[in-house]
Amino acid sequence: MILISIILALAIERLAAKGDYWQMSYYSSGYLSHSVNSGMLKGIMNSGFGVLIWLIVPSILVAIVYNVFDIVLAQLVLNTCLLLICFGCAHHRARYKGYLNALTRGDNEAATLYALQMGQKRTELEKDGEWFGQTLVWINFRHYCAVLFWFVMLGAPGAVLYAISRSLYDDMVDNSEHPLKAHQARFETLLHWFDWIPARLTSFGYLIIGNFSKGTSCWVKYVLDFKVPNRRVVTSTALAAEQIEQQYVGCTYEASCMMRLVKRNILFYLVLIALLTLFGNLA
Repeated sequence: MILISIILALAIERLAAKGDYWQMSYYSSGYLSHSVNSGMLKGIMNSGFGVLIWLIVPSILVAIVYNVFDIVLAQLVLNTCLLLICFGCAHHRARYKGYLNALTRGDNEAATLYALQMGQKRTELEKDGEWFGQTLVWINFRHYCAVLFWFVMLGAPGAVLYAISRSLYDDMVDNSEHPLKAHQARFETLLHWFDWIPARLTSFGYLIIGNFSKGTSCWVKYVLDFKVPNRRVVTSTALAAEQIEQQYVGCTYEASCMMRLVKRNILFYLVLIALLTLFGNLA
């Protein structure tokens, strides 16, 4: 059922599920607003442990609902719907289309603005910058690969816990007056450990489906490093495995090559999940 839920969610997410109700940010913002209005946050604001308990509550509720509806069909529907919400990145898709349209009409300034809105911290021309294709790889990792990992490991509650943590952290970064702004460093640390294993597994997939010899040296350098940012692990290995020539940087070709890479990687891990299911190691 895990594999079927994932395939259904990926297929539906490509065709539909673009409204606000299918975005985790809609529910994380609502949960936060309700907690603030009800005074729930007042007693835990000064406690990192209290914030962690507050963060886990939605996952506990999902687990309870999952056990109440102990019917295969109901659990399949629940899994699929929750995965759609955890995947939700409609705003990134819209900005990506805007980026491609800007490049097509030769508006490099608009393309750069779209790239920055999607999370590209520095352009490839700046010191310690990254290619836009690497930004796409990181977005794909956070909205798909990491979600799939925690869904396979802990079920729907695990996927929800990761997605709501990701959504709240992104809101903290963008909003200087966020109610949980004081806990931003805690959320950053939490997400670092949430992403640590998925980042290395995802990067390993890039080696298998990409240029193995070029990507291996990069992957080996980071695989046991607990301090290096997971973003660097994923984006650097992906770039090394894809081997895009410098002349294509900032072109639609670069973005399309990286998108093909991440799609092949997801298919690769779907095959692995299928094999685990067939051999009985994945219930």
